[in-house]
Amino acid sequence: MSREEVQLHWRARIEEFRESGQTAAEWCKVHNLKVNQLRRWIHKFSKQSTVESTSPTIRWLSVTTESPTTTITTGPTMTIHIGSASIEVQDGFNPILLKQIVHVLAESC
Repeated sequence: MSREEVQLHWRARIEEFRESGQTAAEWCKVHNLKVNQLRRWIHKFSKQSTVESTSPTIRWLSVTTESPTTTITTGPTMTIHIGSASIEVQDGFNPILLKQIVHVLAESC
């Protein structure tokens, strides 16, 4: 498993533990885990969330524009809102490009 997969796995385990209502010892016994291992991961994630909440991440997006042109739209259009961004999609759009744009906006908005 990659590092990210291991972290996702442990985040899911911790969420399951918290929702169980059991003590750490009880839950670990049922799941054949060591209590210290569970507590170490809980501590690790709590430290990460403290660092993340005290130092906001600034992410820059790269945008490439073309020369402005006048477009006359005769076909149907659709406007997609993601966060504070809006995308107007016209008939005959490039679905791969739209998917890429939506992915970038979803991560940043």
